[in-house]
Amino acid sequence: MLFMGALLAGVLTAADARAQDGEGRNSLEPATLTYLNRPIMVFRDSVGPLTPQQRAEFALRRLSDLDDVLLGNEIEIQAVVLAGREGLVLTLDGRLLFGVAPGDIDPEQPNSIRNLAEDAKAKLKEAFAARLEQQRPMILLRAILYSVGGGILLLGLIWLAWQLRIRIHDWASALITRSIERATHAGLDWRRYGYAFTARVVQLLTTFAILALIYLWVTFVLSQFPVTQPLGTQLGSVVLVLLENLASSAISAVPGILTVAVIILLAQAISLSVGNVIRAAEQEHVKVPLIDPETAGATRKILRILIWGIALAVAYPYIPGSDSLAFQGLSVLFGLMVSLGSTGVVSQMMSGTVLAYSRSLRPGDYVQIDIHEGTVSEVGAISTKLVTPSNAEVTIPNSVLVENTVINYSQRLKTGACQISTKITIGYDTPWRQVHAMLLMAADRVNQLAKDPPPYIYQRALTDFYVEYELFAVLPIPADRVSALSALHGSIQDVFNEFAVQIMSPQFYEQPPQPLIVPKEKWFTPPARET
Repeated sequence: MLFMGALLAGVLTAADARAQDGEGRNSLEPATLTYLNRPIMVFRDSVGPLTPQQRAEFALRRLSDLDDVLLGNEIEIQAVVLAGREGLVLTLDGRLLFGVAPGDIDPEQPNSIRNLAEDAKAKLKEAFAARLEQQRPMILLRAILYSVGGGILLLGLIWLAWQLRIRIHDWASALITRSIERATHAGLDWRRYGYAFTARVVQLLTTFAILALIYLWVTFVLSQFPVTQPLGTQLGSVVLVLLENLASSAISAVPGILTVAVIILLAQAISLSVGNVIRAAEQEHVKVPLIDPETAGATRKILRILIWGIALAVAYPYIPGSDSLAFQGLSVLFGLMVSLGSTGVVSQMMSGTVLAYSRSLRPGDYVQIDIHEGTVSEVGAISTKLVTPSNAEVTIPNSVLVENTVINYSQRLKTGACQISTKITIGYDTPWRQVHAMLLMAADRVNQLAKDPPPYIYQRALTDFYVEYELFAVLPIPADRVSALSALHGSIQDVFNEFAVQIMSPQFYEQPPQPLIVPKEKWFTPPARET
């Protein structure tokens, strides 16, 4: 013992000298001596040529080589003093276990060498006791029986969780089935998506429950054996610490959540109030400066976006976790994805805003856009939909509308009706009053045309060989434009046939033998009437 003490005192003196110089000590990596899954001692300094890692390895080898008959003996702490400095060694029945150097003291938690040695001694005694307990047959038998019983209970709980999964899935499916009529009535068949979503959620919950049960069983089994008991305690403490952290985070997030809720409620109240005022202006119940009924819808959407955008900017700092780097990184990534992926969408929305404020069309108008013609069924933020006379729906992007000419047949009439016209050319030998009367008679026979205001006729041109007439009439239902024109053309043919007037545009290659004029006595040829 004196020889070992003198040898250890020499190396401890060298270690203490390096600690005073401060050179090389900070570059050493601490090594933890772990014996039977229990941390015993943390070596932070070298002793002679041995690094902290080597000291831990040698100490573990000595502890593992101890005979079981020695484990019940008292662990002794021997002090070695040299040049006024002390180092301690832990021995068992005269056998060196490991030493404690002054450099092993944690600089962040000042302590004495004696306290470090006493703490390591207490941990060693606990480890030796666990090693002896592990070798007792009754202890092992009890641990095995408890583990098997816990395994049987685990299988039962897993079976119960699986049965509960089936019950929950059937209940959710029945709930979705009872909603079929309402979903169909609303025009949205979400049953298939509801089934898939319910199945996935129930599957995830069941998997999580089974994994949690397996985790608890492993923790329970490890706690039954003396050697692995620290591992079981550590696994259990992980769950407790996690629950504690979650509870603490939830409690600390309450003020922020309440603040966000207040901001959302205020934004919703402001949005509803502004929406009600603009909706009243749209229905012409009240007059609001700078808001017309035609642009009220677009104004309401823009103000709603501004209100919720400001609310989000104000509430963002109070969202739990918004100050974390992960949350900020996700926010930047989401913003980048939206910026790159929504370029076309933003362009369409800006075009939709231009259309709304230009008042070029509105739902119910009969319009012609490029080669498409029909009734406007919807003016959206991104696209506009037309219903053609053949009952086909045409979706036109708003950017296309901005770039093309829009012919609106209904804009000038406040009743939602549109105006139609048709042209006809008749020779100079037919009285123009007779032509006017026949065209008006033909228009009067078409039930789809409005009688008030009455149809009227313009003579659009006096060409070389014939006169060009154009009949105008009001169509109450713009969607009937094609069928109304067809009925009008048929009525014109019938009337002209009744009065023996040819619908023909003459062409002359030489001067006719007689002038093509209408004598005054034939100016009011029926059905024309003298006024």
